[in-house]
Amino acid sequence: MFTEEKSNTGRQLELDVARGLAIFFMILVHVQLYFSKEEVISSWFGKIIDFVGGLPAAPMFMFLLGVGVNYTKHEEPKVFFKRGLMLLAGGYILNFLRGFLPYLINYFILRDLSFYYGALVQLFSVDIFQFAGLAMIFFGLLKYLREDYLTITICAIAFALSNIFLSDINIDNFWASLFIGLIWGASEYSYFPFLTWIFYPLTGYLFGCLLIRCQDKRKFYIRAAIASALFFFGGIFTFNWSIGLQSGLNTDIAYYHHFFTDNITFTAFVILEVSLISFIMPYIPKGLIYLMTRWSMNATPIYFIHWILIGWTALIIAGDSLSYLSFIILSIVIIVISNLGAEFYRKFTEGSSEVSKRVFFKRSKK
Repeated sequence: MFTEEKSNTGRQLELDVARGLAIFFMILVHVQLYFSKEEVISSWFGKIIDFVGGLPAAPMFMFLLGVGVNYTKHEEPKVFFKRGLMLLAGGYILNFLRGFLPYLINYFILRDLSFYYGALVQLFSVDIFQFAGLAMIFFGLLKYLREDYLTITICAIAFALSNIFLSDINIDNFWASLFIGLIWGASEYSYFPFLTWIFYPLTGYLFGCLLIRCQDKRKFYIRAAIASALFFFGGIFTFNWSIGLQSGLNTDIAYYHHFFTDNITFTAFVILEVSLISFIMPYIPKGLIYLMTRWSMNATPIYFIHWILIGWTALIIAGDSLSYLSFIILSIVIIVISNLGAEFYRKFTEGSSEVSKRVFFKRSKK
């Protein structure tokens, strides 16, 4: 079923659809978190939004980040280091634009010190961009050291196990907790600590190592679906029902600071979802596949734009105030504007790149 060399190197549409769905679910859950009434959040409708914004969203993003490392055309360590530093810086730029500025405006308008402290928290909180940056830097280190699959597997398990012991260590100092929060959940403002979430890019990378060498994707996904279903349902039954361990789906803080057992079940769910999507690909309308592919390609700018929209919309629309219909309308507006903004950004950067190339070649000829 597998070749020694990379053979399945084309665009994997099932992965694009999975990432596109993750973007859709992510925007829904963020809009609900900020603006929906409690009666909406606690309803079955709200719980469904909460679920699809959990397992099929952030774990899927990070898993696919690892898969994508196999498909990149630039495998030099310096490329990963540069990309990681850009993502890390981008995370704090996003914090400044989506949180710090709106909170600061509220502080000057209302003269409420809670908004001033909130602005500082928003500026230095550890979100998914910061984690993605650290993950890319770590992949650059792995590339530089030329580590093998066994070492990467051991790293994934070792980081997840060390997270169990470090997670209860909270730091009283505000500034120190924000810095250490990059590594583990030292405070409630560390939403994506490295030790909790690195399991997904590393297992995604190992999954991608198989996928890119796969000659029979149907057989591969059938086996992946069976194995992941056993791990997911077996893990839920064993860890959460029989032993009674807290699930990362119980609360927001449990989700962001979950443990090794959740790493296993969440990863299994992600692989199961990708496998099921691969089975129904022939039945998905081509227009929807195209849309999901565009969202997948524009994932970073869509994430950036949708958060800025939410952060500044919070100045106009009060939190916990939207009913079902209002929530749906606002979600559609943010999805459409984020998509259009991401497309504009892509065309603008592509146009700038073409102009730069032409200038370079003209100067070279001279």
